Amino acid sequence: MKPIYIIGHKNPDIDSIAAAISYKFYKQSTDEGIYIAAAAGDLNEEINFVLEKFNFEPPQIIRNVYTKVDDLLDTTEIIYATIDMTVMELGNIMQKHNIKTMPVLDDQHKFLGLLTIGDLAMIFMDNLGQGRNLDKTPEILGNILNLKVADIMQTRGLALFEKDETVEEVRKNMLATRFRNYPVVDQENRFLGMISRYNLLDMKRKKIILVDHNERKQAVEGIEQAEVLEIIDHHRVGDIETISPIYFKNEPVGSTCTLIAEMFLDKKMFINKDLAGLMLSGLLSDTMIFRSPTTTTRDTRMANKLSEIAGIDAIELGKEMFDNTSLLDKLSDVELVSQDLKEYTSSNTVFAISQIETVDSNRIVNRKAGFKKAMEKICKNYDYAFMCLMVTDIIAEGTELIVSGDKSILVEDAFKSSSSSEETIFLKGIMSRKKQVVPVLYEVLRKATIM
Repeated sequence: MKPIYIIGHKNPDIDSIAAAISYKFYKQSTDEGIYIAAAAGDLNEEINFVLEKFNFEPPQIIRNVYTKVDDLLDTTEIIYATIDMTVMELGNIMQKHNIKTMPVLDDQHKFLGLLTIGDLAMIFMDNLGQGRNLDKTPEILGNILNLKVADIMQTRGLALFEKDETVEEVRKNMLATRFRNYPVVDQENRFLGMISRYNLLDMKRKKIILVDHNERKQAVEGIEQAEVLEIIDHHRVGDIETISPIYFKNEPVGSTCTLIAEMFLDKKMFINKDLAGLMLSGLLSDTMIFRSPTTTTRDTRMANKLSEIAGIDAIELGKEMFDNTSLLDKLSDVELVSQDLKEYTSSNTVFAISQIETVDSNRIVNRKAGFKKAMEKICKNYDYAFMCLMVTDIIAEGTELIVSGDKSILVEDAFKSSSSSEETIFLKGIMSRKKQVVPVLYEVLRKATIM
């Protein structure tokens, strides 16, 4: 049975990782199947702190979900020949299992060669000739049936695939050759199975569940080749396309973990202390300890319930999570700017917004020149029209906005006020990227397009 991956957005944050792990536990308890919590990028120190605090292993990091050779393989038993088998033994096995192509393997399942029903037919035809020696037919047949596989198997001119090759590579190679079946091996030449052109027609996509996002730009690479089964999110509806109707839970709360915790409680499912602490961490992270305007009464109610189960003071946990002084000293300007970056598209304009949440904004703003330089480099590398860095002070309840890019004037005109200086845009009360910044920028770009 192929696994189902539960995965959050690129540049993972605490809410996306906590949601992936907690929803894995939910699905394992409510549905059949193998569920794996995954991350679409490297984990930052804040995430690792939370995972360690509540005794969870880091999720599997998956860089892409492109369909690969491994996805084309079925899970049926592998039938194979060994070099010491006779043609008679080989024929019996092929007939019994209705196999047209037989791999030859050693005792460690490493691939040695191949035999097809066509190869056997040609051996018989070549040895029997054109019927001139009919009286010797029994002797000839006996000799053929006693031939060893090692003497007749094909070892040259074969087309093999490795399990990590993409479907595009497979398709090109199949078009250039005319074999019935193609062996698949791993990096150590161990045989994994056969694929054919039929497998391309009946291609099995990776099955995934998206949490904490539903926009293609923020999704793991190769999302267009995967089969999305469910989406659990609290952001605006984006542009993810699905093969068939799916379960799509999207509600205006402050955190995806709020929605998942509610699902546990609605079904009266048991939540242990560590799982409650993990979901509480995701909730506190996305609501900025309840100071974000995205925070709802559902978030606060659920936080109270989770903190009660975990035996933890929510406010103290939030302060511990956001006290990232040591993190700031370890990361470079590029690393800090990139770790929570999200990409957006409006018509033909692509832009990015990064956010650093802290309880000590002075240490960050002092690095403004370095941030500007890093942002200019990112804009150039990814062809962003502009990029914003939100340095959000949770205690002061405001955001220092740093802007870069060719069209940064649009952002400055949208957010600058009489209290803003030449070098600084301070936004009092602005805490939320998705609710207070993104909508303003979309409207600015819409007007600029019209004009």
